[in-house]
Amino acid sequence: MKWLGLHPEARTARGVDEAGVEASPGGSALKGAISFAILSTIAYGIWAFQLLPYGPGMYAAIAVVYLGLGGLALGELVAGRGAIPRVTALFALSFFAYALIWCAFWFGLRGKHHADLWGAAIGLAAMSALVRRAFGAKEGALEAWAVLFACHTLGYTLGDELHAAFRGVTGRLLWGTAHGAGFGAGLGYLLSVAQRR
Repeated sequence: MKWLGLHPEARTARGVDEAGVEASPGGSALKGAISFAILSTIAYGIWAFQLLPYGPGMYAAIAVVYLGLGGLALGELVAGRGAIPRVTALFALSFFAYALIWCAFWFGLRGKHHADLWGAAIGLAAMSALVRRAFGAKEGALEAWAVLFACHTLGYTLGDELHAAFRGVTGRLLWGTAHGAGFGAGLGYLLSVAQRR
């Protein structure tokens, strides 16, 4: 995936060094949580306000929002000039893989047998592998996936609880906010550790 220009040689050629990388995985996770909470609330708004009927078309529209805005939400977490278009392309590719796998499990298992959990686990493994490969990361694959999966799952589960408590439009939007915060925290952590040499 050297064509994205995020691997160490390309980053060095553009003058990116360790000083430009987010100071800590925790700081990057916090920034990711905030930006993705906003993005996810917008995406879940399609469901919350019933802009499309429930089904594959609605899920596709939500995925398009993530694909279109995900790179913008995460672009500041990658050091160097021209990072936003590169991160946008990387996020679109990795999110598409995640969404495709998640939907395959969700619709394949008809929402039963922990379909969302299996879809997330395997989909996020694919996402993590693609991000790490783009940056040329060699170590910490299991840790990066585990943090991404844990944060994503905590956000999704908290969102589900908020939805059950508030119901309606408010509950749906809160699910989006919580899911986005967890997902963004995991993505922020992943991007931070993937950039470190």
